[in-house]
Amino acid sequence: MSHHQAHEEAMRQARETQFRLQQEARRIATPRFGPAVSGVLWRKSRPEGIADESPQTPILSIIEFSLKPGVDLGDGSRPPRKLLDATLRYISSIPGCCSIEWGLRLDAEVEAGFFCLIYWDSVVAWHKFQHSLGFTPLVALLASDVSNRCAKFAGRISSALGLGEAVRATTIIIDVVSVTFSTQDVSSQERGSTIEERWNALVASLTDGDGGNGLLHSHAVWLEKNASTFADPSPAEAAAANVSATFTAFLVWDGINYDSHRAEHLCDSLQPSLQSPHRNEPPTTSRKLVQLINQVQPQEAHNPPQQPTSSLTSLASILQSDFPRQCSADLFNLREHARRVLDRSISDTRARTRLFPLPQGYFTSQGELHEGSMSVISEWRNRQTSWGHYLVDIVWMQLKRHSVRVHGPRIYNQIKDDAGALPGFVEAFWARDVEDDTKFAVLIVWGSEHAQRAVLHDCRRILDGLAASSSHMSSPLTYQTFPIARGHEGSTGLDRVEYLELSWFYLPPGALERQLFEYAYSVFTRMTVPSQQGGIPTAFRVSSNLGGWQPAEATETSDSQTFTAALTWMSPAARQEWYKELLGASLWSYELFGHKLDALKILATGGVSGRFLAMQRS
Repeated sequence: MSHHQAHEEAMRQARETQFRLQQEARRIATPRFGPAVSGVLWRKSRPEGIADESPQTPILSIIEFSLKPGVDLGDGSRPPRKLLDATLRYISSIPGCCSIEWGLRLDAEVEAGFFCLIYWDSVVAWHKFQHSLGFTPLVALLASDVSNRCAKFAGRISSALGLGEAVRATTIIIDVVSVTFSTQDVSSQERGSTIEERWNALVASLTDGDGGNGLLHSHAVWLEKNASTFADPSPAEAAAANVSATFTAFLVWDGINYDSHRAEHLCDSLQPSLQSPHRNEPPTTSRKLVQLINQVQPQEAHNPPQQPTSSLTSLASILQSDFPRQCSADLFNLREHARRVLDRSISDTRARTRLFPLPQGYFTSQGELHEGSMSVISEWRNRQTSWGHYLVDIVWMQLKRHSVRVHGPRIYNQIKDDAGALPGFVEAFWARDVEDDTKFAVLIVWGSEHAQRAVLHDCRRILDGLAASSSHMSSPLTYQTFPIARGHEGSTGLDRVEYLELSWFYLPPGALERQLFEYAYSVFTRMTVPSQQGGIPTAFRVSSNLGGWQPAEATETSDSQTFTAALTWMSPAARQEWYKELLGASLWSYELFGHKLDALKILATGGVSGRFLAMQRS
């Protein structure tokens, strides 16, 4: 059997094993339900074959999620709001998006809540939204759960809530009133129409004779039922999704004149007409209070992505560029296309026709976000190990002449001898700045943060004295610090590094900002070759041992916190080619690549800087 045949057989057996596991899970798992239109799950249809009697029926998406503690989407200067704005600009680029209205829950007792309405001109457009990146990155970073529902819409799609008519109001409050019935209660169309008529009559009576009393507009919809997420659901699974029907009304108020008692009166007045003679249990009614924050209009026709005029060959320079927040043209085949391209690049690497495979692109679709489907967000891998961590002092130097190769070894050896006599010293290295041959760095490794602090004054005195007495230095020394996780063998790993790229991300202070960045950085690091593809050369390696947060003592006089990212490269040529292909991929697909870089850029509101070093052995 050839190698190719053996590979195909292994893949076949893996698929059969996966199918058996899915069948077993289906027998014992609680059914889960995802967003659907006319009972058809989003992922089971493509635009050319949507099982809906009228694909041009407008659709209203209703997205809700609770925010993690500390998340404030109302502050436009903070990273969470900037991430939201980027997400909404992307969603507004999806063909068929008519408008977006979003706000924050005012009545959430424990967790803050996000509420969003998106109007689509057709079922086809709604399906494209579900296949898209959608709110996925935002939910992964900021939310604790998510509701992804929709409704067929019969109103004016350009301004469904009448907000265009309500611009005179400085504050807009929306009462979202939902009534959930059993399917039996609203099994007939007449019963549903009766409920709608009763509600509309009550709203009309509220506005009679008093100028509306602050009520600007009202509209009501029936939410679509979710469908089983199992492929080809059984009758029992389909029936499990068809147990209730939800009538939802939106009451739009001028916030200055808002009085919650009027909405309560409407609900109380509606209740007697909801009781069905066939059921003992009355329908359940709930109210949510939302303050409208912003409206987003669809973007104009996009210009095609432009390649930068100058070459971007570092992580810092790429993050300083702009990424087109635009929906890809062929979302439905995006994953498959990316897989084929990646597989081909892996094959070419094995055949030695290229240095390394392409970056790995992946994304989770909006339609996969629904109640009970939230994935666990992994933490950044560089955590405190049981063996502790070293601390690295980077001493940056610049010479008057282009003589680093001549004077660098002598200066390094003197620093190594003098600093090596201090307690806590582990080892030292020196490195040339690849892009400026007047600059170099000495890396001094200390046994711990405590050891470094104990000798910091003496070490800086030695180094500053050396710089003052040297006739070759053109500027004062500068210092930076980052941690290295200590391995079980006690090695730093720097002795095996040939080329080292250090990037510094400057973030606003706060534990939430730190957590958001750690997750975004871990997502970026997974864009390398898939781990299961062993034995393939890689352009770079993101070590879990190198880099991390600068100690608090080093930033106590700063208004930001600093994260040091350390990438080890196989060669300058590999670095240049990998970044070139990453930039091109990001312009090709925001879903697969661009949003990962965009998140790093947004979270590091203080900017990003970097240096590329060639480690020296002398």
